[in-house]
Amino acid sequence: MDWYKEYRIVKDGDGYTVEIDLNKDSAEFSDELITNFKENLLQLDDKIYKLVEEKFGDIKVNSVKLMVGSLIVASVPFVATSTAYAAETTTQTTTQATSFTTLNTTGVVTANQLNMRSGPATTYSILHVLWLGNKVKVIGRTGDWYQIQLSDGSTGWVSKAYLQVDLSQQKIDTVINTAKSLIGTPYVWGGESIQEGGFDCSGFTQYVFSKAGYSLNRISIDQAKQGTSVTWANLKPGDLVFYAFQGDGVINHVGIYIGNGSMIHSPKTGDSVKTTDITTSYWQTRFVTARRIIS
Repeated sequence: MDWYKEYRIVKDGDGYTVEIDLNKDSAEFSDELITNFKENLLQLDDKIYKLVEEKFGDIKVNSVKLMVGSLIVASVPFVATSTAYAAETTTQTTTQATSFTTLNTTGVVTANQLNMRSGPATTYSILHVLWLGNKVKVIGRTGDWYQIQLSDGSTGWVSKAYLQVDLSQQKIDTVINTAKSLIGTPYVWGGESIQEGGFDCSGFTQYVFSKAGYSLNRISIDQAKQGTSVTWANLKPGDLVFYAFQGDGVINHVGIYIGNGSMIHSPKTGDSVKTTDITTSYWQTRFVTARRIIS
């Protein structure tokens, strides 16, 4: 049983803080250890350094926080000893430390044989061997390395050069999460940003997709010319859905489909960004087309 449940990184000035959620049920712990944590911290010292250097060997870690639930039981400075970061601090010719990006997607192995290592460099030990066509869960990236998770829950690192990663889901999640974060923002005719007080329908979709790195045309009828056509039956979250309020087929409204028969949109003057059921007869009879921007 692992001595920790999970870990995460939090931006901390010019580096990061690693927060480690301790597993109180593991053999390393007892009520006495938790109660007198400062006195007993040395029992975990080697394990803390090993975890941080294996998972974040080329990231500048300023400190480590040890957590039990929401309680911080210890916060200690971290002095990097890994080759990757120590070299970065002493010479200008070595690779600079890179940030860690959390991902939630999948990847397919493109090499005949791919080593999964304990850290993001070839100097780390080999934990597992993957084969051509193997599909794995991708949970993070730093520099030229992806952090992956196997079906048994174990994690490791593989070279970015030999893993074909689907980043579309991450972009779709960005679109939907951004759209949801704007629920309640007022409708403003011609509005394209929060700074303008709100959005009209196409200003809203243009703004949301820009956060995922996509440039949409400004008005709905022109946005309907972008991406690829999608039928109603094949709608997926992140697709744009277009409507004609007059029911004449002339597009004058757009929203973002979020699944389960719903869209998020900025409807009209006096209203605000909200979620709407588009399976009703009102919206069904006014539906014109849908477009997939993120493929």
